[in-house]
Amino acid sequence: MSRIAHWAAFLLSLAAVLAVAVAVQAFSDLANRRFDLTLESRLSLSPYTLSVLSEVKEPLRVDLYYERGERQRSRDLLELMRDHCPQLTYELVDLDRNPTRAKEHGVDHYDRAVLSYEGREVVVSAGSEEALTGGIVRVLSERPRVLYFVTGHRERTLAPGKDDQLGRAAQILRSEGYVLRPVSLLQLGDVPEDASAVVVAGPEVDPVEGELEALSRYLESGGSVLVLADPVALPKLEAWVASYGLALADDVVIDRANRVYGSDGTNVVVPYYRDHEATRTMDVPSVLGRARSVSATGDDAAGGGTGGVRGHAATVVARSSDQSFAATDATRTRAGEVEFDEARDRQGPIGVVGVVLVGDGERPGRLAIVGDADFASDGFISLLGNKDLLVNTVGWLAQREAQGARPQAATTQLGPMSPMYVSDALARTIFVVAVLAQPAAFLAAGVIVVVARRRRR
Repeated sequence: MSRIAHWAAFLLSLAAVLAVAVAVQAFSDLANRRFDLTLESRLSLSPYTLSVLSEVKEPLRVDLYYERGERQRSRDLLELMRDHCPQLTYELVDLDRNPTRAKEHGVDHYDRAVLSYEGREVVVSAGSEEALTGGIVRVLSERPRVLYFVTGHRERTLAPGKDDQLGRAAQILRSEGYVLRPVSLLQLGDVPEDASAVVVAGPEVDPVEGELEALSRYLESGGSVLVLADPVALPKLEAWVASYGLALADDVVIDRANRVYGSDGTNVVVPYYRDHEATRTMDVPSVLGRARSVSATGDDAAGGGTGGVRGHAATVVARSSDQSFAATDATRTRAGEVEFDEARDRQGPIGVVGVVLVGDGERPGRLAIVGDADFASDGFISLLGNKDLLVNTVGWLAQREAQGARPQAATTQLGPMSPMYVSDALARTIFVVAVLAQPAAFLAAGVIVVVARRRRR
């Protein structure tokens, strides 16, 4: 009898343990929480992705075509997204086993996803969180967001493979859901009707009056224009910018206290951002190449970076550091370092990015001026906050507010030849420690060892 009671107690205890385990599992399913303990939160979605997913109000279907061996990586990303977006459903499809289905959707590469939302269907890259998020942004839009890049003035091109061109910037913008197209305003005469924004990227030749008039008509009808203006004499373009309340000066911003180690100081760190839609989420400094100053003009300009003419509200939204200065006459800097001349140079901080609201209607035009095109080039785009500066500014122009930091996969990645930004004081400290102090310490240790051994003898 005692043996039966013993087994009965054992079975009851086992049943109780199982009941507790089932209850804990059920509770965890209802109140699921994920804790990411990695240093850079690599196992969490970025704030930008979360903001995009919050805009999904209708069922979003994702058919992701993966490469054999990569299924789990794709599944982990989609599961993370589904945790934050109940409207998202997905299916993982082996491309090698389903070539006919892939062909029907126009998929011919691994890591491609077919997104379906409210009757719209797009095929996008899905090799990373950034790419898939950009695809979701694209399918959420009722019409494609098209960026037209003006040609015909020796502007920076979208061709990849050259450090001074915009190949990587083009990839980033496409991953954000933009369609990029070239446009010749001289031939066309007007900005295409489907333009979300027009980009003038580092021209070396002045536009003609007809092209500037086309940009003005587009701006004043509610369009958006981004001008990346290097320190090159462009009188007509400068006069056109000034007509909207911003001035592009004949100077180069110098900052030898904050620069690429070993450079001449014409690489400018931009640590100060105004609380504006175009730069509100910028919490990491940007790095400009050879930049010119941008300042607000008009009666109110002296009050701290705001001004305007003819009812256009102009604002300087990004400035260089206090240690920088604007060296008047851009030709002075081509020979190398330039010393501050109190009689003609301006002490920092110096404005380098300005924005204008054109008109005061329900949908005013938007104009953004950056005194440098290098920051978006292949050689600079991965440095510090350059990518976010480009994406946030374009997003503001395309009538879409910046929504937080981008996914971690797209941030600066350091390699064996990556440039390093240090101040002059830090560079001197590195030199003293690495070149003087460390060898001296080893030498002293060696001398002590030799002396100690001789005394023992």
